[in-house]
Amino acid sequence: MKQILVSCAFALLVSSNARAGTEEPVQTIERREVDSNFAKGSKEFQNVAGAFFFFDRGGNNRPSIDLAVDSLRLGMMLSNPHGSSFLAGNFEVLGEAFAGPIFEGPGNVTAGATLFIRYNFVQPRARLIPYLQIGAGGVYTDISEKASGGLVSLPVEFNLQGVGGTRLMLNDRWSIVVEAGYRHISNATIKLPNYGVDSVGGNLGFGFFF
Repeated sequence: MKQILVSCAFALLVSSNARAGTEEPVQTIERREVDSNFAKGSKEFQNVAGAFFFFDRGGNNRPSIDLAVDSLRLGMMLSNPHGSSFLAGNFEVLGEAFAGPIFEGPGNVTAGATLFIRYNFVQPRARLIPYLQIGAGGVYTDISEKASGGLVSLPVEFNLQGVGGTRLMLNDRWSIVVEAGYRHISNATIKLPNYGVDSVGGNLGFGFFF
């Protein structure tokens, strides 16, 4: 009887160790997914600065309005990376506050805020993480209607942006950020004239995951 009890105890011990050995890799994988910079709920800070140059899409020879902009952003991952092709990635929401001088044309300053939706193209062990984002918000400017030839009619107008960029990962947390984008300022015909300011340019800065 004693031998039977010893045999049963030994069998239970072996079985328990075998289960522990098979469960550990699963737990490790789950922890790595949660710790990923692009896992759902992960956060990111970015500071980028650049210049945007006016183009007159109406061909009416209105004055140029060229902007220098410094932007602070805080983002949060909305989903885990998914997919297996070069389009694999995840969605991120970001809030942005920006300000900067007008270095060419009427007015002195623009300042505002933008809410972005971004798609990150995430590949395993990649050092370059490209993204595309679109955003909308508000902008204050001291550009006058008369001096701008009707490009701007109100001190507070809408700000629309479309941006393509990439991160160059320096390590697990820090990255260099390079972007090219389009910006539009107008008042959605709340007041006429409403020709709007269209500009293209780029940003350079850094990012930090936390």
